Order: sequence, then structure tokens, then C-alpha cells
Amino acid sequence: MGTELPPLCDNHAHTNPVSGIGPRELARRFRKEGGKFIVIVALLTWSLGLTPGDLDSVRKMYDITVESARVINEEGIKAVAIVGVHPAEAYELLSGGGWSKEDVRKFMEKSIDLAVRYIKEGKAVGIGGEIGRPHWDVPSDITEFFNELLMYGFNAAKDINAVVHLHLERNGISTASSIINMVRKVGNKPYSIIMHHAEPVAIDIANEGSVMPSIPMGRKGEFEEAIKHGPSFVVESDFIDDPKRPGAVIPPWTLVRKLRNYVSNGGVINEDFLHRICMDNINRVYGMVY
Repeated sequence: MGTELPPLCDNHAHTNPVSGIGPRELARRFRKEGGKFIVIVALLTWSLGLTPGDLDSVRKMYDITVESARVINEEGIKAVAIVGVHPAEAYELLSGGGWSKEDVRKFMEKSIDLAVRYIKEGKAVGIGGEIGRPHWDVPSDITEFFNELLMYGFNAAKDINAVVHLHLERNGISTASSIINMVRKVGNKPYSIIMHHAEPVAIDIANEGSVMPSIPMGRKGEFEEAIKHGPSFVVESDFIDDPKRPGAVIPPWTLVRKLRNYVSNGGVINEDFLHRICMDNINRVYGMVY
């Protein structure tokens, strides 16, 4: 592998030490392919054998996420942790758990407050895991409910200057516009809000609103489409570390191999482009990583 390439990164990945390969093996495979930096994001409670709607389970999930990042750092990879409760958990409590909106609201706000505590203690760098909205069709009142939770998360992040990873529906420009409007109301630090699984069509408007789009490398043709907008995004695997779904998304080590190949095989992108997305933009979001 070319030593002249900038550090290669994965902006959004999960690891499961309970039923997956776990953080140490992930780190070793990632490092072998030239990976240098990875963002480890909380899973769902039930992915770890924990209980949805239980704050103690949330705490255990956060601890597992933080410990996973620590283990990866031990292996010579720079890793940071993002902690929060996925919107799927809130939706499950509403739709299948018999919880009222007010009870779910209190639980989700407490989970964000707990994430803030972890960030203040230096255990994590951001809120997410991801917070946001369901990516499937839901009634408008449910969408608005999740928007209210988003605003709570944005305000919490602003108060401590933290980043936020968002799980959203993929409705292109309309999705990006709605997030930008909320961020402007709150006044979060530029590029501290990351649109996880962003679509290439949303890149330009996201940047106009100082929101960072994170492009999934595993969706066919989307990276090639993204580069037409210039190096104004970051890339992610969204690895779920689930042996029952081995092909659901690409793993982090495949992501960095693909990045290398985009430079070396045919020059789809050049080293400067790679430097921008894997160093400049990462440092813009997380502070000086390298």
C-alpha cells in the first residue's frame, strides 16, 4: 500500500463484542488495510442483548461503545465514541411497547442527558447512535415527535460543543433542508452535525448549511456520484458487526481498500481529494485528530 496516502478513515461504524467480531479484530483488519481513524457509534440495545427502554441498559450500551473505542486505540488506530439511542428504539417503544409519547420523550431526553455526561467526562465526543428520525414511512405526528427530540439533542450538543450523528430518512434535498433549518435555529457549531448515510444529491445544500454529509461507501454508485460535488463530505461503512447479516454493509477494512483503489487504479480521485475527505473534513468535524 502507498505510504504517501493520507490517513484513511471511517466516519461511522459499529462493533459488537457480544455477538460480532468485536473491536480488537475490527481494529486489526482495519489497520492491515491502512485504516488510521474510525468513529465507533452505539448500536441498539437489543443488538447487545440489553433491554429497550431501560436507562441502565442504555448506560451499559454506552459503556460498551466507549470500551470498544478504547480497545481499538490500543491496537494503534485512533478511535472516538459516539453515544445515543437510535430512533428505532423510541419507535419500538411507541408502536410495540405500549409507551405513551410523553414516556418515550422522557426516556429519550434522559438518554441524551446521559450522553452529555459521557462527553463531559471525556469518554465520548458526540451524541448519536444514532439520534434522528425513522427512515421508514411514519405518520406526520410521529415525524414531528422525532423532530422535537432532535431539537433537544441539538441544544444539548450546542451547550457542550459536541458533534451529533443523525439517522434520517433519505429524501435528498428536503431531508437536508429540514436539518439545516433546525441547526440554524439552535446555532450549533459549523460542521458539528453529521448526516449519516447522506445522499450525494444532498451534499451541496448540506455544505451551504455547514452540515457535514457522510457518504456510505457500500451503496453502489453513490461514492462515484458524490465525488462530482467535490471533496466536501466524509465517508463511512456503517458496519454493523452482525454475523447474521454479513453482506448488509461493507466493513471498515473494505472501505479503506476501496479508497486506496480509487487513487491507484485509474485515478478516480487523486491524493489531494483523499486528503480533503479523510483529513481536512475529519479534523473540521472532530477537532485535530491528526
